[in-house]
Amino acid sequence: MVRTAGRPEPPEEEVAAGNRVGWRDDLDLAAGCSEVMVRRLLRGTGWTFIGMGSFVLYFLVYQLVGTNAVTSRGQTDLRNELQREWSATAAAPKTANPKKVVPKRPGIGKALAVLDIPKIQLDNKVIVEGVGRDELRKGPGHVPTTVLPGQDGTFGVSGHRTTYGAPFYRLNELAKGDTITVVTREAVYTYSVTRTAIVRPTDTQVLDNVIGPDNKPKATITLTTCHPRYSARQRLIVFGNLEFASTNTGKVAA
Repeated sequence: MVRTAGRPEPPEEEVAAGNRVGWRDDLDLAAGCSEVMVRRLLRGTGWTFIGMGSFVLYFLVYQLVGTNAVTSRGQTDLRNELQREWSATAAAPKTANPKKVVPKRPGIGKALAVLDIPKIQLDNKVIVEGVGRDELRKGPGHVPTTVLPGQDGTFGVSGHRTTYGAPFYRLNELAKGDTITVVTREAVYTYSVTRTAIVRPTDTQVLDNVIGPDNKPKATITLTTCHPRYSARQRLIVFGNLEFASTNTGKVAA
């Protein structure tokens, strides 16, 4: 050890002890910094999860409540549209055969008819023309590639099972013999459920026309929706036959 003149050197034991104290201070300082960093990291992570949870909650509320409000406004607009058109259009003659009356095909996004399914308490829902995203947000949609209500062939209607008013939420409850009513300006068409099925989304043949004993298409209805609820993995299909038709003598979209 090099000694400095005029200044006594501390014993080596004290120097070693001082070094050990310095090391402990450095370790304590490093531990304190690490603890602060961990706390900051945990705090930041916590706020991140809170933000993500708030976003998920907002999304769920919108899907379950906000989309219903969108459909409610859409149904109101469609109903008002039907009322204006039905009030301005002359009714079909009472002597006319309602099965021979061909409804007017509206443009995509326009109101077509009114749907009632008493078994599942689906009342006075306006069917919109088209099954695109914008159309189904308004309510049940008529598949444009299928025939119009009451005509020979398949009248196809698709609707949401969850969100956007969920018009077909309880569609799985329908069984053979249940009634489906479709009302147009000219006629009231009553269909009877014949069967139900679960199919893949690609099984579009469910919308094909059904050929009757006379080798002509039968007047039928096909309702489609997602299955199971909150999933688009499969499709729930309800089939029905037209049982009878009567002239619309005054029923309007109320």
